[in-house]
Amino acid sequence: MLKSRDLEKKIILQLLEDGRQPLLQIAKNVGATRQTVAKKLEQLRNFGLISSFAPKLEPEKFGLVIQAYIFMREDPRSDLRKKNEDAIKGFHQVSEFHRVFGKYDSIVKVLVENNKELTDFVKKLHGLSGVRETETFIVHSTIKNKPEDPFKKVLTISEE
Repeated sequence: MLKSRDLEKKIILQLLEDGRQPLLQIAKNVGATRQTVAKKLEQLRNFGLISSFAPKLEPEKFGLVIQAYIFMREDPRSDLRKKNEDAIKGFHQVSEFHRVFGKYDSIVKVLVENNKELTDFVKKLHGLSGVRETETFIVHSTIKNKPEDPFKKVLTISEE
């Protein structure tokens, strides 16, 4: 009999392989009932292990042809950083925003339609209080975009 955690791992791996699979197919693939899989999925969502079942979109096919990473240096005051965080989270061009250690304080990943939109966005960042410097890196080509890959190794069940 499968251990509960092993079943959860197998279900998540199935979702990573093809999130559009019907519950019945996932159940068949993991050796469980459809009801058990549905219950486990609800538990995984409730525990925060699965946050969404969103589609993976191709930005270029939606006219978002420029992808850029903007590294920022900011004033260290927490009140200014909090204001910036709130503002940046609201910008529709931003797909990711991370605080980092090192030469820069944060990294913003943006998807935009053209150079003008990117230039306007960088100007908007510079208009925020406490933004001291930015450095923009425009993506030339993407070699790999598989954010699920690190999870596959963690979720793979070793046969003992």
